[in-house]
Amino acid sequence: MKLRVIAASLLVASTAYAQAPGDYETEQIAAPGMAPVVAPVVVAAPAVRRWSVGLGFGSLELAPHVAPDATTEFDVGQIYLRYRPWRHLELELALGGGHEAEGDEGYVGGREVSSAVLALRYRFNPARKWNWWLMAGMGSLAVTREGASDEEREAAHQSTLQFGAGIERRWTRFALQFELRAVGVAPHEIDEMTVKVEPTGTMQPLPPNSEPGRANDGMKGGSFVFSGNYYF
Repeated sequence: MKLRVIAASLLVASTAYAQAPGDYETEQIAAPGMAPVVAPVVVAAPAVRRWSVGLGFGSLELAPHVAPDATTEFDVGQIYLRYRPWRHLELELALGGGHEAEGDEGYVGGREVSSAVLALRYRFNPARKWNWWLMAGMGSLAVTREGASDEEREAAHQSTLQFGAGIERRWTRFALQFELRAVGVAPHEIDEMTVKVEPTGTMQPLPPNSEPGRANDGMKGGSFVFSGNYYF
């Protein structure tokens, strides 16, 4: 009788622990004293997009150093090509131009501006959705009458230094940017000392005791631009 009870108990226990093949997940059981073998997990790094192109619109204000209250406003557009060779530093080539904006009384001026600037930007958070930067750039800028010839534009070009800051909201490939810049334009030097170049691009006789080589005292001002940027 006791043997039957013991045999029945063993049969019930073996049935409770038995499982058909495929009813459980196999596990790697390490031998005593050995660590279990774990397969390495490989996570793909996100693609780094170092090139981008942009298109922006905004406003530029300039005034002669000798007459800081005589401000002229231009509606401008710009195109950009940018390359980021390092994590935080980015190179930018910006080409822009525009026409004199409409005045308070509906007056539309007859001047236009064109520029080409090579800049260096320091990005503080290049891998985040919200990012801001500081920039410094130099290039050339010309203010001429509307419809000026290529020769007149070439003669009107002056050196420019620009400093600014901006902020960006970025998605995967597309971004919106806003940037403010301080703009300085160097004096325009000419060979003949009998004329001077006005900000309008016209030539006027030099006043007495003018400093040689400084026909135009230069300009200063600022700009703001909204732009869209595409990374690739």
